[in-house]
Amino acid sequence: MNLFTVQLPNQPGELARLCEALAADGVNLELGGVTTGERGTIVFAASDEPAASSALDAAGIPFDTRPAVLVRCPDQPGEGARFARQLANANVNIEALLEISISEGQVVLACLVDKIDEARSALGDQIVD
Repeated sequence: MNLFTVQLPNQPGELARLCEALAADGVNLELGGVTTGERGTIVFAASDEPAASSALDAAGIPFDTRPAVLVRCPDQPGEGARFARQLANANVNIEALLEISISEGQVVLACLVDKIDEARSALGDQIVD
């Protein structure tokens, strides 16, 4: 799974412009995260990655895509701290963290990290392929 990162001016209507461009091409945002500052950074997964890329290009919205590490862990207190510590101990920085699903006491998270191979090694059997 790839995650898209888009930076837009932090002003009214910019998120709507992004979502309208994707919706016009039938792309569903599977998850998303927004941070603020002078520019808003939106990180999301798309139901159709090629269509999302095409829609963003057509709308003139610059974007980046990067592979995410998918992590499964129990949905209970302390699990986030545990896997974040595993990555920290491997000197891996978490750049974005988005929830994909929660089911039957398990949570799956999509993580953008600076060192994907090291993250996969540090997390071992928690990785979802």
